[in-house]
Amino acid sequence: MHRRLLPRLGDFLFVCLFAGCLLVGQRMLNIDSDLGRHLVLGTYMIESRSIPVRDVLSFTMRGEPRPPYEWLAQILFAVAHRLLGLDGVVLLTSLVIGCAFLLLYVDARERSGAPLVALVLTVWAAAASSLHWLTRPHVFSFLCLVLWLRLLDRLRLGQKETVWQLPLLMLVWANLHGGFIVGFLAWAAYVAGWAVERWRRSAPPEVGFRLLLAGVTSLAASVVTPDLWSNWAAVLRNSSAYVLARTTETMPVDFAAVSSWPFLGLLALGLLLAFPNRRSITPAHGFLLLGLGVLGVAMARNIPLFSIGAVPILAIWSRQLLGGQSRLALLERTTSRIESGLRALIWPPLAVSLAAIFLAFHSLTGQRSVYTFEPAIFPVLAANWMETHPIEGEMFNEIDWGGYLLYRMWPERRVFIDSQSDFYGEQYARDYAAVVGAADGWEEQLSRHGISWVVISPGAPLAERLRLDTGWQAAYQDSTAVIFVQKHE
Repeated sequence: MHRRLLPRLGDFLFVCLFAGCLLVGQRMLNIDSDLGRHLVLGTYMIESRSIPVRDVLSFTMRGEPRPPYEWLAQILFAVAHRLLGLDGVVLLTSLVIGCAFLLLYVDARERSGAPLVALVLTVWAAAASSLHWLTRPHVFSFLCLVLWLRLLDRLRLGQKETVWQLPLLMLVWANLHGGFIVGFLAWAAYVAGWAVERWRRSAPPEVGFRLLLAGVTSLAASVVTPDLWSNWAAVLRNSSAYVLARTTETMPVDFAAVSSWPFLGLLALGLLLAFPNRRSITPAHGFLLLGLGVLGVAMARNIPLFSIGAVPILAIWSRQLLGGQSRLALLERTTSRIESGLRALIWPPLAVSLAAIFLAFHSLTGQRSVYTFEPAIFPVLAANWMETHPIEGEMFNEIDWGGYLLYRMWPERRVFIDSQSDFYGEQYARDYAAVVGAADGWEEQLSRHGISWVVISPGAPLAERLRLDTGWQAAYQDSTAVIFVQKHE
């Protein structure tokens, strides 16, 4: 009986990561306002029982094609929000992240036969990826990528059943988040690896055929979405150098930032392990690690993807260096033997259940939500004021507040812009930057869009100009936001 109660290393890992996510839940919630947009769209889909393929959020782009490539994740977030409010959203995000890294550990342990090394590397990867732990749909890509790479490696080893499992996974992934494209890049790495092994006459042709079949069927599955292939177009068209250079998560890695050091450490470890293992490296693993590493350095948002892809490979390379007779190798075998006798299944679900019960009890007793949007970051107090002082006409808003304002005011109010920059495009981003920066022609831009009020940071150049403009007056101000209203003659 005790074997069904004693926790395994994976149980410890999940509970610690899940609890850690809950502890930093307030930070995950307040890094950006995208969540508000996702909750609004998810709620809209639940209530209307339809999936919009055109914009319903802004008045500037209303009716324009807006592919819903995150619609399934948005519904899941909206359901969590209906059950427990923002607490439910943080709970769901923590659960997905915890499951992703638990499965990553299991995969690394099984591939390498080194549970302790796998555990250390998984914790390391979690630390590296934590800079992009947010309450947004991309966390589902963490989980999907773990499963995808696990299946690809099994296919490489000749397991036939994964041929149909890959397109089924892609069908779900393509409707959860645009990160599904990384899955095809990983597939390409495995195809290239098979080609190298085939050239060396060490890989059977059947594996190549199955890889090709899995890729073709997965490609077909990726367009089984509400807007068909528009998901691909929406993700690929987000290539404007101007927009990418002004979006924090799409900027290259800041090597001086402390938050990037775990990622840099993983990169360095990969290089250190690659050299002594160079004669035994599986080509697919080499291509995968190289490709994900380049993506991670090029854009900070790809760091979690590299971290996930690196763990099983680095675990294998570490195990190969240990040999069979070292003390650490003996410790690994002993740990594996002990773990094989444990059958505990209760600890992860118990941790999730206790957290859900606590948050539900906290909500039912009428207390304030544990997790909230912070007034120092978002225009919370300004939105409260607007509820009792409605303003006629269209508004101009800061881009980073678009999602939050939708969360508070939609459908009565639509935004000028939100942070889905790929939808608005480069020219629109330039026009927005010109207005908020009070560049020449900002008055004409506001007039062209029929703007009659503005909600913006007090220190923004536009705020300074509006204070001096006799045609505008400040109707509300706090330390985070100021609302200007156009005077009527």
